[in-house]
Amino acid sequence: MSDKNRVFKANFTIADLRAHRNHKEVFTTACGRRESYQHFVLKLLSYCLFSHNESAILNTSHSDSEPDVSIKALDDHYQTWLAVDQPDIVQLNKIAKRVDELWVVTTLNHEWLQEYEHQLELINNSHLIAFDDNFIEQLASHLTKNLQWDVTIDQQTVSVSDKENFYQTNELVWH
Repeated sequence: MSDKNRVFKANFTIADLRAHRNHKEVFTTACGRRESYQHFVLKLLSYCLFSHNESAILNTSHSDSEPDVSIKALDDHYQTWLAVDQPDIVQLNKIAKRVDELWVVTTLNHEWLQEYEHQLELINNSHLIAFDDNFIEQLASHLTKNLQWDVTIDQQTVSVSDKENFYQTNELVWH
């Protein structure tokens, strides 16, 4: 059960220029008690990046044994498994054997990324998305109960605007 202060109503308008799709996502979600706001923001952005696929699911629990965002095939195996922030590299190696695509979404200049980026590159079906720390910190520090975000996803940038502010990545690694 989540604390009322950690429950959010999300109303996202997403312009995904990479996938050539525009769509809206409206849902209620919560930031778990053991989940940092930075992890929560990374999870929300990950969902936005893949929500053009109608099978994309945002996991509401904060568990290492479940993806933060996933896309399942009709036969119930994971086509896409997204892990955010600082996932366990040993667990990622195991998961990679059971999924079609493994995505890690984290921040640049993070100790985890510096330590494990080479190991991640050795996993054949793995991909990396890394946002600059400042972008994630700004979004995390301006969370409101009603998240009305206009998200634009481009080849080199991701931007988010809400009722009061505009946030844009200064650096973005996506491969």
